[in-house]
Amino acid sequence: MRIRGKVTLTVAAMAGSMFAYSTAAAPSFAVSNTAAVSAAPQQALDVIRGKTRCFSYSYGDDGTTSVTVYFHNRCKHSRGIKIRVAQAKDACIWVRGGDFDKKKFKGARPTVQSIKEVSHCG
Repeated sequence: MRIRGKVTLTVAAMAGSMFAYSTAAAPSFAVSNTAAVSAAPQQALDVIRGKTRCFSYSYGDDGTTSVTVYFHNRCKHSRGIKIRVAQAKDACIWVRGGDFDKKKFKGARPTVQSIKEVSHCG
């Protein structure tokens, strides 16, 4: 009985000291935590996805200095994909059937205007 009383007293003392430590540390932790959260707000990247008859494509629209268009030819035969981009040179890319690739456009705030499937790149 005497050992049980000592153990209970020791556990109660430890819990009291931990409680005193946690209440003293809580305000400083809360202040540093809010500062870290408010210092680094991040915005999610908008991903645009689309399909034509033979192609599926996607690109990120974040409005920085470049945009990369990813595309996949889902047909068995070769087809061309024409990508028009504002503030950058347009591209017409010939893609074999079942193949996939990517094209990076650089410029001052390039934005994708249209993506079309074509029968000839010329």
